[in-house]
Amino acid sequence: MNYANYEKAIVLLHGVKVVGWPFKEFVSPSDITNITDMWKLHNAWKTGACKWVWLTQAELDTHMASIEARQKSGKVVGKPRKKRSDAGITSGKCKRGDKENMGPKSKRSKVSQRTTKKALKGKSKQPSSAEFISLSDEDEDDQEDDRDMIEGSN
Repeated sequence: MNYANYEKAIVLLHGVKVVGWPFKEFVSPSDITNITDMWKLHNAWKTGACKWVWLTQAELDTHMASIEARQKSGKVVGKPRKKRSDAGITSGKCKRGDKENMGPKSKRSKVSQRTTKKALKGKSKQPSSAEFISLSDEDEDDQEDDRDMIEGSN
């Protein structure tokens, strides 16, 4: 759960709110370092003193207005996202001839190159198996017996 941005990411987005939170600030349970506070939170959830409630549209509107008012006064509501290190820098298309910016080749192309090199290395291009397979006399007799059994059972 997004505890740092609870008011925007949970309350406004999903329309639910925790009522009866036993502490001043809404913090992650992992940030509670005191065992007595942890038991206090546990008991609040267990007894129903702390619970999730659905907000009406009017309550959501007033919550949104209070967030906007706090932001206009200069307070930071929630934790802002970290900016990317390359923010504001435009990156153009990579040209085919530009080897410096090409990056590594894909795994598929490396694998296919290796397999084709191995396949061509020291082997002829003719098929490895015989095109026609001749049957020995015993195999022909066995096949005729099998045919007779099939025809006799029908």
